Amino acid sequence: MSMVLRDIPKLMDEPTNGLDPIGIAEVRVFIRRLCGEQGKTILLSSHILSEISLTADDIGIIDHGVLLEEESLSELESRNGRHIHLGVSDAAQAARLLETVVHTERFRIDDDRNLRVFDLTLPPELLAGAMVKGGVSLYDLHLCEDTLEDHFRRITGGEGIA
Repeated sequence: MSMVLRDIPKLMDEPTNGLDPIGIAEVRVFIRRLCGEQGKTILLSSHILSEISLTADDIGIIDHGVLLEEESLSELESRNGRHIHLGVSDAAQAARLLETVVHTERFRIDDDRNLRVFDLTLPPELLAGAMVKGGVSLYDLHLCEDTLEDHFRRITGGEGIA
């Protein structure tokens, strides 16, 4: 079976390195156009994770030559994006209260004591009141705004990397 050169995925290593903001935006548009309009696959390597988050559809995180994670950017954002963190005594009961009292299904249970609520329009006092009235102890309630850099540090154990 012969492979045609145009069918091979293209590799770009740090394509915006050294460019000014206008040049960076132009390269980003060019990459998105190649992928979207022409159906090209681009493998993009960069340590500038904020740029990756604006350009890529799928993310692979490599640390010391090992692929630690590979998934779509939308899935990564849904797991790590902006959300309200609830630390509670009983996550299953808190989930029932979110559905029946607060009337939202936009949440995810992380474990038996932690939930993420993705409806950022909900007032914190509504969430806290629903938990307390429903008999669930509330230990933590705060807004989380994780970035791709935060996620990278967390999964690579790179806290404190300069």
